[in-house]
Amino acid sequence: IRRALALSIDREAIVKGVVKGGERPATTLTPPDTRGYTATSDLGFNPEEAQRLLAEAGYPKGKGFPPLRLSFNTNEGHQKIAVAIQSMWKANLNVDIQLQNQEWKVYLNTMRLKDYGIARYGWSGDYVDPNTFLDLYVTGGGNNDTGWGNDRYDEIVQKLAPKASTQEERYKLLREAESILLDEVPIIPIYFYYWNRLVRP
Repeated sequence: IRRALALSIDREAIVKGVVKGGERPATTLTPPDTRGYTATSDLGFNPEEAQRLLAEAGYPKGKGFPPLRLSFNTNEGHQKIAVAIQSMWKANLNVDIQLQNQEWKVYLNTMRLKDYGIARYGWSGDYVDPNTFLDLYVTGGGNNDTGWGNDRYDEIVQKLAPKASTQEERYKLLREAESILLDEVPIIPIYFYYWNRLVRP
């Protein structure tokens, strides 16, 4: 179901028609060429495969799909994106998703308690390295509000990658970890942030 939801989002339409700030569609957690590290993913827009997966999960053409809500914190931009995703899931999977808008403090509590079906989340790296993103989703991590965990992912991110003898070996391990994350889809990447500045000569 998570993969079906991910494959039915047209990220290109979101960055060009909703956010419109030069952002790039994201199908990975880490931005491309993060200090030489680039991950790959098969989470691109594929509504036919999404429909097949949803049917395989027992909900052909969305029939019988349970109520689910998409929570987001109050912000006009977040709301526009949520509405766009809601309409894409309806159009591509025939599933109805309710939207829940919450003030920031309430929203943080919702995330902490994991009292959501799907929730909006964003992250800006603290330093230029893929680990600033991948470390977010270790089991029980302070920023991992998904409830997801994977033993192999944890082993790579916390033990194997830090001990790698070369950058090439380290990045190979981190790509393996990210592929686990993207295969199990506890998160759905949408787009990479861009900073926009108006410069006057």
